[in-house]
Amino acid sequence: MNALTSLSVYRTPWPAPLGVCAASLGDRILRLQDDAPALLKMLYRFPQLHIATRNEAVRLHQSASYSPLSVCGDSAAMALRGPGFAWRATPRRWALSLAVLAPLAGIPARTFLFFDRYGRLLHEVQVPEGTAGMAFEELACNRLHPDQHQVPVPDPLPLHSSAASVDLAAFEQDWSVLADHREFTALLQRAGISRLGAYCRVRDKFARAVRLDSVPALLALAAARRTPVRLQVFSGDGVSGGCEQRYEGVLPLPVWGAEGVCLRQPGLDFRLLPRQIASVWRVRMPAGRGNNRHIATRIELFDHRDQRVLMLSCAGSSSGSELPSWRALLGDCLMPPDAPG
Repeated sequence: MNALTSLSVYRTPWPAPLGVCAASLGDRILRLQDDAPALLKMLYRFPQLHIATRNEAVRLHQSASYSPLSVCGDSAAMALRGPGFAWRATPRRWALSLAVLAPLAGIPARTFLFFDRYGRLLHEVQVPEGTAGMAFEELACNRLHPDQHQVPVPDPLPLHSSAASVDLAAFEQDWSVLADHREFTALLQRAGISRLGAYCRVRDKFARAVRLDSVPALLALAAARRTPVRLQVFSGDGVSGGCEQRYEGVLPLPVWGAEGVCLRQPGLDFRLLPRQIASVWRVRMPAGRGNNRHIATRIELFDHRDQRVLMLSCAGSSSGSELPSWRALLGDCLMPPDAPG
């Protein structure tokens, strides 16, 4: 990202909400030092925070604490875990941190915003009004950037390329003996293919497209049956410092509104914008080892840039294997794209 002193110089529309934040820099918005990990490590002083991970299609907002914040080995990834909550990111690759002093563009006051090099908002942390501990304003001033007149210009989003050819038989054979998601990521890298590219190529026994209507149907039926579900939201990517946030538990009944499909209950605010979803896939993935080996079935949603934005999977099993209630839910809700309405 390169510095910019005037928004008019940058003719391409800025990703929301970075443009409106840049226009209010030095007034309602403060630019913070380019060291997101240091700021995140200081948030343990607040006993309760509103933590959100978002992309253009999905937003997951939960109440949680930033203690304890763990650093995951040599990857410099950071992680949080709590009851029904998990978060993981690589903040050292984030390009910009801002502090919101007054409400702006639907963002509440006392909020920290974290952007990647492409100007995408990855992560939000709001300090609730009246929260005990170190004051939001004091922390923001301690982390103040010396330049309050400009923000970095977002880099253009990279173009995605697909592998020219893939040995599909060998790829499916390797898929069938996987043990976890890390091995699948390594398989994609070896094949030189994207996640969605793989789903489009393999047979239906591995991955199959389903109707978008299947997702709100699944959310509603899971809530009615009180079947625990895992919602996992993805923002960014591994290059720019991706971010993942997860909710696990019984869902409230979904509500349709101007903002799409919403799930709201104390400590949880989830929003899905169906118009931003390009495809939905039922994916079967081997998991576990030895006597605990099983097939995990999950639902993955992709946006119009072929980026995975949301995954729904089984929650509540102590053994790691899927609950019969989750499999029944999938059988009752999943509809193929060509099914009649």
